[in-house]
Amino acid sequence: MTKDVTPNRMRHALRRAWGRVRWRIAAIIVFTGTSTILIVCLAVAALNVVVRRESANVVEKQIQVLVQASRSVAPAILDYAGACTAPPENSVGLKPLLAYTDEAFPQAEAFLVVESPRGVQSVLPGSTRVFGKHPEWLPDTDFAGLVVDRGQLEIRNVLTRQRGSCKATATFTLPLGSELAKRLSSAASMAVTSVSPRPFRVHSPNQRVFRTIEGNFLPGMTRPAAVVLTVRNWETGAPEDWIAYSVRPSYSSTFEDMARLGSHLANWVWLLAALLFLVVLVNAAGVWMRIRLGSSIATAIDDLSRAARQIAGGNFAWRTPVRSKDQLGDLSCNFNEMAISLERLKKEEAAALRVESELQVARSVQEYLYPRVVPVLRGATVAGQTLAARTVGGDLYDFLDLGRERIGILCADVSGKGIPAALMMANLQAVARAHLREGGGGAGAPAGCLVEKLNQEIAGRFGDNRYATLFWAAYDAEKAVLTYVNAGNPSPILISAGGEMERLNSDGFPIGMFANARYTANDIRMQPGSRLVIFSDGLTDAQNAAGEDFGDERLIDCCRTIAPVIDAEGVAERLMQAVAEWSTGTEQFDDTTVVVVNVAA
Repeated sequence: MTKDVTPNRMRHALRRAWGRVRWRIAAIIVFTGTSTILIVCLAVAALNVVVRRESANVVEKQIQVLVQASRSVAPAILDYAGACTAPPENSVGLKPLLAYTDEAFPQAEAFLVVESPRGVQSVLPGSTRVFGKHPEWLPDTDFAGLVVDRGQLEIRNVLTRQRGSCKATATFTLPLGSELAKRLSSAASMAVTSVSPRPFRVHSPNQRVFRTIEGNFLPGMTRPAAVVLTVRNWETGAPEDWIAYSVRPSYSSTFEDMARLGSHLANWVWLLAALLFLVVLVNAAGVWMRIRLGSSIATAIDDLSRAARQIAGGNFAWRTPVRSKDQLGDLSCNFNEMAISLERLKKEEAAALRVESELQVARSVQEYLYPRVVPVLRGATVAGQTLAARTVGGDLYDFLDLGRERIGILCADVSGKGIPAALMMANLQAVARAHLREGGGGAGAPAGCLVEKLNQEIAGRFGDNRYATLFWAAYDAEKAVLTYVNAGNPSPILISAGGEMERLNSDGFPIGMFANARYTANDIRMQPGSRLVIFSDGLTDAQNAAGEDFGDERLIDCCRTIAPVIDAEGVAERLMQAVAEWSTGTEQFDDTTVVVVNVAA
């Protein structure tokens, strides 16, 4: 395991390095730039090869011109030589011909051999070279071309004619030496140098790849190009390739010669040169643009990555620099706008959290407004439960001690939801308790007086559109009598011991709407085993996922299914549970309150 840790880390580091866009862009630029450079180098190398080969070809063509020019020398010697027996120096025109030959062909030699019954003799003056028997491959008539004879390269023209009893053979030779090299240099406008003749072998043992590249493909190298000639071996007649001269390439002369090959001088050469320059310029511009674009993309990605890390760390004030006005700049601007929005949302979230924290405190405070201890009555139990639609609610229920086995039951539903409704609910409870302490709702006062005073206190205090539905009842446990006032609250349900249902209807207005409204109290006797269910409209208006209300009928059916032996607290829990199950999967939109008075059987 220890041995594999270092290679794994190296592979992981390489993957991470290659995964960065900057390195990928750099690799693309290197690959494309390298390919462009290779193409240019190959083009230059090919051009250099063409120039070197063309320089050698020019010299070869000049030599071929000399070969063609030498074809007329041997016939002229025979024409001007006269009869076989006549002295050649007496022949008309032979001396001027020889003089012209010496001037036109430097270091050239002319020979005339006559074969007669008297023997073989050389009849031209100054001829010291003796040719042996003609080789078998030589044609019977004449021959003109390049030959190699005992390692010496020559232009040789041989012509034989039969004249009566004698046969005359004229031979003209021009060695490929230094003098001819000067003439070739002048004619070809290039530096032609005579070298020691040697056979040309493509795969010679001393030839190496790098020397071949240096000698042929790299421009500016001083190594001259070899002039290779195809010659006849004088002894065998076999064609062989021999190196006769070396020439230093002349680029200007080569271009001029190539330009003259077309119908319009230099037009196509300059056109190709211009196209080549344009291609190089376009490739250079492309590489420059790729470098600029790659750098811009990599820089933008680095800036965005740095900004993303800052924002992920909670620094929403970080802004990425906008370096251009293109799509990358738009991306940076959009990222900054996103950061601004996130910063604003963070502030709003912080403010919302503060509000939520304050609402939780308000909810805790509101919990203390509901009865902390359930009153204990002789022969009866009371209980209540409430569930706010939001953090704090506007429903109120309270139990007030009226003395001598008497309690006051207050159930109210303030219009609206949230904090305004909660504040109005708290004020309503405070006002009710204050009036009870003053004796306005005491044992001997009519029940409607308290409701009327509450209406007068609430009307207009929280605005013209604020009101509350209210059910107020005073229960006397000794007499089992319930005195109540219903100010717009849903009619409570009274269930007798035998299961009969009765609604405690009332036509009173909700408090807070009309300051001069009058309210009338009603009395009802609670029989043993009876049960009174007081509730807010949030219970019957609760909806299920299909949008159906819980309704009065389901509430009545639910009340009938609750056993008579269950006390008030158990009844309240059963009803709240039934409504919660009905509205499962939906959002609660109204406060729900239930108060139960259960008289023992």
